[in-house]
Amino acid sequence: MKQSMDEALERLRGTGTEVAGGGDPNHGPMAAEALVALGRDDLVTIWVDRYRQRLDLMPAATSPVTVDTWRAALGDIGRIADWTAFFRAQLAEAPWRAVFADWIGRLLPGTISAGQHGLIRTAHAIRALEDAETPLRVEEFGVALGYWAAYYRQLSAVPRFAGTLDLAGALAQIPRIMRGQPRRGMPRELILRVMDAHPEFATAVDRAAEPQSVEDALSVLTEAGARLYLADAARQPLVLLHAVTGPAALRLLLPHMPAALHKTALAYVWQAVAATTAMYADESAADRDEPAPLPQLEIVERSIATDDPHAIKFVEACIREFRRNPHPVYLAAAHNWATRLHQARNWSDAQRVAAGIAVRVQGG
Repeated sequence: MKQSMDEALERLRGTGTEVAGGGDPNHGPMAAEALVALGRDDLVTIWVDRYRQRLDLMPAATSPVTVDTWRAALGDIGRIADWTAFFRAQLAEAPWRAVFADWIGRLLPGTISAGQHGLIRTAHAIRALEDAETPLRVEEFGVALGYWAAYYRQLSAVPRFAGTLDLAGALAQIPRIMRGQPRRGMPRELILRVMDAHPEFATAVDRAAEPQSVEDALSVLTEAGARLYLADAARQPLVLLHAVTGPAALRLLLPHMPAALHKTALAYVWQAVAATTAMYADESAADRDEPAPLPQLEIVERSIATDDPHAIKFVEACIREFRRNPHPVYLAAAHNWATRLHQARNWSDAQRVAAGIAVRVQGG
């Protein structure tokens, strides 16, 4: 058991689900777990102590969510504390695996929620529980589910594998709806508003064929996501790196998910990646293989040195996917993001927004 993970969760206990004043998700528990997965648990508590200073506390609960009223509370961000209390109570009565089995089918249609971070945070929490079932890790799992439920959003169309294309081919045909246009506002709301206004998006999503293997399809999707990231890294790198981390998170969840839900889960993750692509990508992914710019260890250290939670999570996901599907595009993508962050270390907020390293909130 990695003691550093519990020390990190103790330090982060009671923090809210967003960075103070910015609307960016609280990446603390996710990045801490990714550091452990990278074998750098020696850095976890030091990193968390710095990151903790950026976070507000969880607001007070207002009105209980119950097994009879939860549907009315789904997607109510203002009730995040109520949802956290609800899952705390659920986990006091049943093992975490049973709670996950009960709720994953309800939450999957909202995979797009909070830019896939409900899914991603849940995946990191479950991997920590695989290592050791401690009270703090069970609590973090409940917070992750509560976050997913409170921020729940779903696109109007239900994704179907009704076509003939593999996921890389289908991704290439997703319309670039916002090509060349400004994207002002938080991605979690912009994506839904724009996609639901363009019916051609749902048609494009359904061009994907039903895969024989969900595991293999995830490799196709993460590789295509890494290529897409590199093609558009000069414009929207922050948002598009989630075309890798979202599907990579689903891979962590599959062993704990009923087999009957595997393809459903893939369909919703595919839809989320496609929506992110339609909204934020201008270019198509390049077919050529990118050479690995540095050895893996150097890319990891360079990513950690940015102190950025996205870089830590991204390099961990890229290396994990590379080990299953050894294309150097994963390493090139992780190195690219770290390099951009190092170059932008002394930039103004406006410069970072212009480079797609930060997101401009509404009115900004």
